[in-house]
Amino acid sequence: MDNDTILIDGLEYVNWNRDLLEKAHAGGLTAIHATLVYWEDTKESFEKIDHWDNLIQSNSDILVHVKKSSDIMEAKKSNKIGIIYGFQNSAPIANDIFLVEQFFNKGLRFMQLTYNNQTPLAGGCYEKNDSGISRFGEQVIEEMNRLGMIVDLSHAGRQTCLDAINFSKKPVTISHANPNFFHQSIRNIDDEVFKKLSNKDGFIGLNIYPYHLKNHGDCLNRHL
Repeated sequence: MDNDTILIDGLEYVNWNRDLLEKAHAGGLTAIHATLVYWEDTKESFEKIDHWDNLIQSNSDILVHVKKSSDIMEAKKSNKIGIIYGFQNSAPIANDIFLVEQFFNKGLRFMQLTYNNQTPLAGGCYEKNDSGISRFGEQVIEEMNRLGMIVDLSHAGRQTCLDAINFSKKPVTISHANPNFFHQSIRNIDDEVFKKLSNKDGFIGLNIYPYHLKNHGDCLNRHL
């Protein structure tokens, strides 16, 4: 691999240990967007952050906590992997908008508005009726914009995606999904969402989860 190449794993959820971290490091990764939380409540989520802080500290020879984009460049220069903290749900903030800043101050940089199901902020992609972004959801997006936390629309419903893209003053992301022309899936996104995301400088992180691709479990053995 070119020594100047920046290689970022856009989303991971792994039961990390030293062996796996060393393999990721040997593979040339510059940074990893690590999932810390799915369904955990507020207390459990702060505990997860403490766990990751300790994991990074105990493996500081190959890991560094990324809090700003320049930290990724520093990780590259120092031959370490930058770890970016992410929540795959807004459950940890419950109905308390002040928790957004508290989690940001602890290093959180990505947060999904929903994980498949309805939340106080927005509708999930598996709900029969997608509520779109709630009034509280708009306030949370404004707060995330203010702080510099990335709004992640993975697992959100279609109307929720459109609402969030239109409302957010900063680019948003769909960190792990595919366009529907790859494969028709509830978790994939249609052309309208894809175009609106692109037109507002957002980005999508493509993934190789079999059920988001043609041929499902055979996807790695066939052409897309």
